[in-house]
Amino acid sequence: MAHYETPYPIQRTRKRLYGAFLAIWGAGIIAAAYTFQGLPDQIGLWLAFAATFLALEISAVEVNDRMVASPVIAVTVTAGIVLGKEQVIGGIIIMAALGLVQPLDFAQKRIFQPAVNLGIVTTAAALTAGILYFLLPANTVDASLAQVVAVGAIAAAAGDFTSLIMTRVVVRQVFGSKAAGPWSNLSQILTSFVGLGAMGGLLGYAYVHYAVGREPYNAMLLLVIGMLMMSRLFFASLAKLRVAREGMLATLVKTLEAKDLYTRGHTERVAQFAVQLAQELRLSGDMQERIRHSALIHDLGKLAVPRELLKKRGRLTSHETATMRGHVHHIDDLLNDVDWLNPLVEIASDHHAHYDGGGYHGSHSDHGEVPAEESRVLAIADAFDAMTSNRPYRMALTQEEAFRELRSGAGAQFDPAMVESFITMIKRRGLRYGALVRMTDDEARELAEERGWIFRD
Repeated sequence: MAHYETPYPIQRTRKRLYGAFLAIWGAGIIAAAYTFQGLPDQIGLWLAFAATFLALEISAVEVNDRMVASPVIAVTVTAGIVLGKEQVIGGIIIMAALGLVQPLDFAQKRIFQPAVNLGIVTTAAALTAGILYFLLPANTVDASLAQVVAVGAIAAAAGDFTSLIMTRVVVRQVFGSKAAGPWSNLSQILTSFVGLGAMGGLLGYAYVHYAVGREPYNAMLLLVIGMLMMSRLFFASLAKLRVAREGMLATLVKTLEAKDLYTRGHTERVAQFAVQLAQELRLSGDMQERIRHSALIHDLGKLAVPRELLKKRGRLTSHETATMRGHVHHIDDLLNDVDWLNPLVEIASDHHAHYDGGGYHGSHSDHGEVPAEESRVLAIADAFDAMTSNRPYRMALTQEEAFRELRSGAGAQFDPAMVESFITMIKRRGLRYGALVRMTDDEARELAEERGWIFRD
């Protein structure tokens, strides 16, 4: 993730090029599939699966930031097995192309998205269809249940993984890395695709062996389609869980900001800086999400710190400093009973632990231990925002002065490699933070109250 977003003129040109290329590519795949096998002979049966495919695709849900998903791969695999080897290529690829009919694209008059999706969707469908075509016998009835389920899982995994990779490449090339961060929970999502492929194989096997007659509408077909529609519940539950967790974190942040006006916006800025640094370091999607969520709760322990202490303008006494430091332990007290927050609490409670093992640690680590990678990222983001923000007890430093402070603490307080990556990232983005008036080193250190920002942020 070492590059910033693509400048707009270049972005516009790339959108046209990628859109045109992938639209032509997708149209070529459809034409080749139609030439090779044409539309399925059992048109009524095919239309039943195509309608199911379209219904699930239109009702896709957002399971990650800018990533939507639906169980259409199960429909694709089931239809491919039911239609048989002589119709699988044309049947699956043309069916997949129907999924491009998205109401939002028409409403917003989009051209780039459907053009790109045509190439991506048909490529993935061609791979899925090809695996079914080559790995299943000419007559599916001759295949064992284990063979059909295994081939279905392989075909689904190959098709969906190809779709994800192509999407990532296009987004990165057109919009830049800022919009192409790795998705979180990707292993869980990919595993679900494998499971959906296996389910599609099972349903296809059941239809081939137990359907009474081959009329388009029979009891087995209705059962198969009903099961396929119910598979959407998995992704819907993921989406609801994601929304619920984000809502809970937003509520916790608002609760803290209601107590301490001067930290308003601090939490979101720390989360932004932390994610940007994580992207610069090419950390995984799961790590990026943990870092962002940890940043949102990193100061919640201050809810247990007296309001007058948070607003004190003078230098803290040793007792007050100890009380302020204790906020990292209060996070445990407040959130310890929420299971899914436990990994985040461990990261957040170590955001004042030093790279050399010093500083002060949370309840999950001991003095002398090197904090986790996520905690080291959070520490730099938190310190930078603290230094470049006005507080009741000091003025903000300039960006250059904040950089000097980070570098002066590199190797002891901060991970030195991360410090340099962070500074490089901020400079490349061309954004300015902190005060506009420069100060001498002595003035900056005095206003920082001998690095008081380290303890009070």
